[in-house]
Amino acid sequence: MRLYCSIPVGMYHHVNENKRDFITVSTDNFEAQMHMLALRGYQTLSAAEFRECKLGRRPVPPRAVLLTFDDAWLDVYVNAFPILKKYGHHFTVFAVTEWIESAGGSPPSVLPRQFPTHSEAERLLFSTRINEVMCNWDHLREMQASGLCSVENHTSSHETHRILGNRELLRDHIRRGQAALREKLGIESRQLCWPRGRTSREGLRAAAELGIDVTYLVRRGVNMPIGDAMSVKRFTVDDYDGDTLESWLKLFAAPLRGYVYSRLKPDRWLKKWRQARRR
Repeated sequence: MRLYCSIPVGMYHHVNENKRDFITVSTDNFEAQMHMLALRGYQTLSAAEFRECKLGRRPVPPRAVLLTFDDAWLDVYVNAFPILKKYGHHFTVFAVTEWIESAGGSPPSVLPRQFPTHSEAERLLFSTRINEVMCNWDHLREMQASGLCSVENHTSSHETHRILGNRELLRDHIRRGQAALREKLGIESRQLCWPRGRTSREGLRAAAELGIDVTYLVRRGVNMPIGDAMSVKRFTVDDYDGDTLESWLKLFAAPLRGYVYSRLKPDRWLKKWRQARRR
């Protein structure tokens, strides 16, 4: 087994035409990124494969990477899924189950060609137009049936960051997410993505009590095999081309370089310096 290695985990949210919008990758750049992964021999893992590697139960393949999509926004089904199928890439969607249920209960509509910005999409989540921005169970079933998509738990409500000190409430939000995935998709989910990437000691205890042994954060860093599977690190994939994505993958695949970079955050300091100079 290759122990001195790290599996980069990329985090996406939206794939649509709102260039330079928050947590959004344009469709053209997403295509370029997926083309690069195929061209240069990267192996995209399923959630189950990643879990087995992280728990030390299988070797880490060369050039392994995990692609994750938070929240199950509808543009992932409309724009990202066809591209992922084209190149045969595995990917994982973290579903907020109450949002998925609400989208399925809304009146049917034609799939949109143009999606709203992230801030507008968040507003629509709490309206009768949620089906214009959020996947429903049928969308998730179709992606799951392709053999490429893993669906895992993002809690029932996306509100656990507000109750980080209450283990019983945390258990309830996690458990309801697990139950919905079991009922609707036949999934026994033992992985969890923390809403807003935040957890606590109580949260980790609640997850472990429910049989969860892999949880995901919004924090950059390295993911060594047989490391801490309850704090998987992810980097945000921004709206850039395939070569730039590869540079990030190489960084977080190198344990020492990736660790030092994630601690020092030179890109963020450089961004602050540039902003200060403009003032």
